[in-house]
Amino acid sequence: MKKLFTLLLIGCTFSPFAQCDDSFFPFTEGVSFEQTAYDKKGKQQGKSMSKVISVDGSSAVVKNVYFDKKGEEMADGEYTIICEGNTIKMDFNNFIPEGMLDQYGDAEVSVEGDFITIPDNLQAGQALPDGTGTITIKMTSSAAMNITMDMTITDRKVEKKETLDTPAGSFESFKITQTTIMKMNMMGMNKTTETSAASWYTKGVGMVRNENYDKKGNLMGYTLLTSFNK
Repeated sequence: MKKLFTLLLIGCTFSPFAQCDDSFFPFTEGVSFEQTAYDKKGKQQGKSMSKVISVDGSSAVVKNVYFDKKGEEMADGEYTIICEGNTIKMDFNNFIPEGMLDQYGDAEVSVEGDFITIPDNLQAGQALPDGTGTITIKMTSSAAMNITMDMTITDRKVEKKETLDTPAGSFESFKITQTTIMKMNMMGMNKTTETSAASWYTKGVGMVRNENYDKKGNLMGYTLLTSFNK
């Protein structure tokens, strides 16, 4: 699968005085981390290996390499994290449910959307801004089969602060919940689905766990931080 990650940078400025050291991401060049995806029964489905390849003032560029459950490389790409004031802005692509696009094989996938923000002063009960994005899937076999998915990430809320144990270590984290509404258009037919997710973030590390649920609240799968190296 060829992935083309594109951001719509609307109203973004880059502040050289951003307090990046206190944010929910490692703004240090050379930091690497691994996140492993599992199904609802805990069976490994794949993983991504990431590395901060450059830090320029208040922005960090991260390279991702994706592997399937057999350990074979599937795709790679880069995304940017912005630190602005007391808030980080993350690539919309990070919020696409794990494995959602795997079924489209070698199709060309492009993603464009807002940055999703996380301030560094999280507290239980806090509401966070919504985000929107569009996924376009161009099938190599037939242009008539192209698919467009419009996604809205809403109801983002900080639920609580807790310590989370992972294979990469024990982390004091904030749990953030959200709802994702996806409207899919394929060959003139429209379908809307709604899912929810919970993510745990740690300062200086980023996301240490993510869980995805169906509209009934049943766990569909999760991603876990399995390695973190400074």
